[in-house]
Amino acid sequence: MIARFTSVFLGCAAMLLTAPRALAQHSEQETRSAPWSAEVLDLFATLPIQEGGRIKPIDTFAGFKLLKMNGKRHYTTDAGERLSPVEWLLDCFFFPEQASEYRIFRVDNEDVLTAIDSRVPGKKKRDWYSYAELEPGLGRLLAKAHEFSRKEAKERSLIETQVVQLATNVREFEELIHFLDFARFEITVDGTPELSALFDGAGTTSLSRVLEEAPGLVALFRGEIGDGDADVQAATELLRNIEALQRLGGGRLAIFPPEQDAGDNAEWIEPAELASDAFTDSGTVDDPLALLAALERMEAQKADPAAFLVELRQLHDGAVASAEARGEYGKIPLEVSFYKRDYFTRALVFFLLAFLMTAFTWVKPSKWLHRGVWGALAAAEVLLVTGITMRCIIRGRPPVSTLYETILFIAAVAVLIAMVIEVINRQRVAIVVASVLGALGMFLSMKYELKEAVTAGDTMPSLVAVLDTNFWLATHVTTVTMGYSAGLLASAIAHVWLFGRMFGFRKGDRVFYKNIARVVYGVLCFGLLFSVVGTILGGVWANYSWGRFWGWDPKENGALLICIWGIMTLHLRLGGYVKDFGFCIMAVLGGLVVSFSWWGVNLLGVGLHSYGFTSGIFMILFVMYMIELGVVLAAGAWRLFSVSGKAVGTRAVAVDARA
Repeated sequence: MIARFTSVFLGCAAMLLTAPRALAQHSEQETRSAPWSAEVLDLFATLPIQEGGRIKPIDTFAGFKLLKMNGKRHYTTDAGERLSPVEWLLDCFFFPEQASEYRIFRVDNEDVLTAIDSRVPGKKKRDWYSYAELEPGLGRLLAKAHEFSRKEAKERSLIETQVVQLATNVREFEELIHFLDFARFEITVDGTPELSALFDGAGTTSLSRVLEEAPGLVALFRGEIGDGDADVQAATELLRNIEALQRLGGGRLAIFPPEQDAGDNAEWIEPAELASDAFTDSGTVDDPLALLAALERMEAQKADPAAFLVELRQLHDGAVASAEARGEYGKIPLEVSFYKRDYFTRALVFFLLAFLMTAFTWVKPSKWLHRGVWGALAAAEVLLVTGITMRCIIRGRPPVSTLYETILFIAAVAVLIAMVIEVINRQRVAIVVASVLGALGMFLSMKYELKEAVTAGDTMPSLVAVLDTNFWLATHVTTVTMGYSAGLLASAIAHVWLFGRMFGFRKGDRVFYKNIARVVYGVLCFGLLFSVVGTILGGVWANYSWGRFWGWDPKENGALLICIWGIMTLHLRLGGYVKDFGFCIMAVLGGLVVSFSWWGVNLLGVGLHSYGFTSGIFMILFVMYMIELGVVLAAGAWRLFSVSGKAVGTRAVAVDARA
């Protein structure tokens, strides 16, 4: 009988959407008439969900969804209303027709629309479109995306890649606006007197009420109660209607915590999964059903802000209590606060402010401006370090475990070292480099955050097992990344030496340039120390994780290359084979070596470290290499002409002396 029940429940796809009589829509698609209240936003933002293998606030989910589709973490409506991610997600859930008019889909090339359907007119090369504007071409968009997705990502053209990405965004948006479809319909339950009696004589009822009576429906279906075939047929029809309701879409967000005794690794429950769980022996679903009922009432009361808030509070309190009982809620408020304060964007503002004030001091020196530079730089560093620390607390891991985190950590370490250098030599060079590197680091982190939103959906993903290991990994990645940071800082300061000499800045001030070269030397020594120690610690970790200390993996070779280049550079300097000019050239090239080890080897996508593979950075690396090689060639040409000019001048003086 159980097999018969399962077969009927899961195998009636041909009849699922032919029951409009049994599914009655009970709420009209209204337009939101007033802004969401602050209390609603706070309660909704701190709702816990499970996505990507971790428990996170729905605020984080909304932020990365909007960033992925829109390219920004906010949306401004045509009426001028600025929506936060949570406000936008609330509109998607409860006012889907209104949300469908929001122009949130960023299309970077109008040729994407031409490839889809002529009925979707392009506006300009890059613009934003609403779901309603794209709707005429959705069928062709999905068909084209399916065709292009059969190709390897690296073999797709730019237009094909953007078509696939747009189709992915549209499908995910559809999941959001259909999330509450299960709450917008009522199910007919008056097929027989026995069936109607289970629901106190009601003609229609909600999904949650039906699932509450799952044991009685199963008994009715099995023929254990009721009046034979008529009740079995009525129960079968009801089960088909439930499946039809599921097939309408929606409910695909794991928003319900499992029961407390379900085990530490139990998956959270999507609304769409509750029907299957209620009619099987997978366990009780009492708590999730209460939360499901609260969601249904929220949908029904969305036009009444006060009543909506009451139901939201009940949903929030129930979900939080269940999550706390499982020990899975503690860091949710902290994560909401982390994204709300936006530490890294604020740090960028202060880094840019520090650079601008430094530029003003070049025009008109002022001790107050100089103090302002220090204040802005210190504020930026505090914000950056605070943000990194909060991420460590939220994740319960060291500051470096993903490529995104290496950007933040390298920027923080480079700025801190530069500030210490400035305190020591007070030449106002390191402080300029600090502001530039800090700003570049923040820009790069934002660029990569957008890429993570597109590919991973978050910058705090669950780690692969090999990265979620022991003490040696934490010390290895932290130490070797400090070596990366010092190598890049030395390269940046070497640029100051080269550009200063080429453009005649403080011409004849040999002490000034000698001090800069000494700083480059010291930073390179610092970087070499941490690179060597970090590489050795990486071997210790590899021995624990993979059973061998060294395997000539591309990432390992990249780390070794940094060490070899650093040792070679210092030996050439100590041996007198290169002077200050050659030493700075070697430092600039060392920056390219660090960049290759940090990012370039990930483009290979091979080896035990291939978990770090990332696409979309080849062009950035290529441009960087071309620029840096151009700097080296320009410096070499300057040096050649400079030496030739001195030689000519010396011969002229000698001729005059003989005359």
